[in-house]
Amino acid sequence: MENKIIIIYQSGKHGNTKGIAENIAKELGCTAIDVKTDPIVNLEQYNVVGFGSGIYAGSFGRTLKKWINNIKWTSENTCKPDAFIFSTQGSPKAAGAQSRFNAFLSKKKGIITISGWACQASAAKTPEALTNLKEWINTKIKVTPKTELA
Repeated sequence: MENKIIIIYQSGKHGNTKGIAENIAKELGCTAIDVKTDPIVNLEQYNVVGFGSGIYAGSFGRTLKKWINNIKWTSENTCKPDAFIFSTQGSPKAAGAQSRFNAFLSKKKGIITISGWACQASAAKTPEALTNLKEWINTKIKVTPKTELA
C-alpha cells in the first residue's frame, strides 16, 4: 500500500516552522499546508500526517490545536493516521511542549505520534539544522516500521 502523507503546520512571523514544513514536504514528496489558510482536509485519506508549530508560551500554537479539535472522523472506528510532529522554539525551556502535544493528539483525536523533531528557532535555517532534519526524516519517518515509508 502506498503511503499518503500530508503536513499541517502553524508558523509565526519569522517563518521558521514554515521553512521546516516545506523542507520536510520536499524530502517526502508531499504537500505542506498552513492552518492559517483554514484548509479543509480529510485526514482519513492519509495514513501519515505531520503536525508542526512554533512553541508559544510552552505550547504548540492555538490555531493548530483548534484545527485539530475540528477534525471529524466518519466513525469512532475510523483508522486514524500515524503522526509525526516538529517544532521550532525560542527557549530551551519549551522541551515539554512536544510531549504535551502528543498527549493532546492521542486524547482528543486518537492519533498516535511515531516521532518528533525540534530545534531552536534561531538555528532553524542553518545548514546544521537542515542536515539534522534530513537525517531525522530518513531514519525516523521514512523507515518507521509502523508506517513503512520509503
